[in-house]
Amino acid sequence: MTAPRCRMALLALALLGGCVDPPLVVQGTVVRLDVASNTVSLRDELAPNRELAIGLEGAEIGGQPESGDLVRVAYRDQAGRLVALRLMNLTRQEELAKAGRRK
Repeated sequence: MTAPRCRMALLALALLGGCVDPPLVVQGTVVRLDVASNTVSLRDELAPNRELAIGLEGAEIGGQPESGDLVRVAYRDQAGRLVALRLMNLTRQEELAKAGRRK
C-alpha cells in the first residue's frame, strides 16, 4: 500500500472506532446480589431512584459487592438486558483507603 492509501485506511479505522456509543454509568446502593444468575440489583442514587438489575458476566469487578455497598457500574443495554462492563465498589475502596491511612 502506498503512503496516502495507508493514511486513508488508518483514518477510516479511526473514524469507525469513534462511532461506538460510550457505556452508560449508574451509581447506587446494592439491594441484592444474585449469585445464581450472576446479577446485581442496585437502587440508583439519582431520582427517581429506580432499581436496576445488571448482569455481571465478563465484567471487571473491583471488590465483591454486598447488600448496602455503594457501587458505580459502567454498563451497556444489550437488546433490553443490562450488562456490566465494570463495577467499582466504592464502599470497599473507602475501607481499603482508611486501612492504608492507619498503618
